[in-house]
Amino acid sequence: MAALTDLDHPSLGAVLKTALDAVVVMRMDGTIAGWNDVAERSFGWDFAEARGRRMSELIIPPHYREAHEKGLAHFLATGEGPVLDTHFEITALHRDGREFPVELSITVARQFGEPVFLGFLRDISERHEAGRRQALLLAELNHRVKNMLAVVSGIAHQTVRASTTLPEFSKAFAGRLESLARAHEILTSGAWERASLGALAEALLGSYAQPGDGRARIAGPEVMLSPRQFMSVSMILHELITNATKYGALSVAEGRIALDWRDEADGRIGLDWKETGLADIAEPAHRGFGSRMIALSVGHELDGTGESAWQPDGLLFRLRFRRD
Repeated sequence: MAALTDLDHPSLGAVLKTALDAVVVMRMDGTIAGWNDVAERSFGWDFAEARGRRMSELIIPPHYREAHEKGLAHFLATGEGPVLDTHFEITALHRDGREFPVELSITVARQFGEPVFLGFLRDISERHEAGRRQALLLAELNHRVKNMLAVVSGIAHQTVRASTTLPEFSKAFAGRLESLARAHEILTSGAWERASLGALAEALLGSYAQPGDGRARIAGPEVMLSPRQFMSVSMILHELITNATKYGALSVAEGRIALDWRDEADGRIGLDWKETGLADIAEPAHRGFGSRMIALSVGHELDGTGESAWQPDGLLFRLRFRRD
């Protein structure tokens, strides 16, 4: 193995070989006298290139060099150094010119034939990146919680207006919250990046599509939606299911539902909700809260189009929106 230090002392060589952190040995004149393998990997210089170079010119960023030289001069004049025998964070300079954060401790060693500084440095880039990601996640979580509370508040307000009794309100409100919760679980499993429309359809309609029931059919390619679109489609499907349960295909034994979606040529997603098996169906004279919520979600949240076609044996609802 190539020499790791200019100092001929076995104990120092053992320290340099076995240390898990980057170890840099600096003489009192500010030049490098020792450099282990971890330092080579951390800074990009091998010991043959680093030996004899001034520390301030090699791994100390330019904006710290003057302070480093003044600190060294102060120690030589007084024997004191405010950063000695402490742990602190600072940035170091790689051979390729990039700065990266390190945790650094410096001590003075006098047992290796001549007094030297031993610097132990640990690359903490991953720790800083983890902290940055955590801060971003907390900010995103805060934003989403606020948005969700606004959605819940709006649903509660509109459900109250559309309900005539407390039990009616409780049932409608609980159903809408359950739909939101299911959508939230699916999004959380995908780290709130994108979520499957198929998984959403299965979560909301799957119980009606089982062999023992068979009143629903679900079909479509794999389509991944953004969180905003996913939550909006979730609320639309919930309202369609609620209406079907009260008045439509899920309220009678002969009723059937077909939910199909596809990618269309113009870059939009097309989704069809079809109810059949009904008799004497007519378009309602007044729109309830569910219909208003569907219209709001389609136009405002999805920037899409939604059309309802009332047919003699049921309902066809067609949704079109552009993928985020």
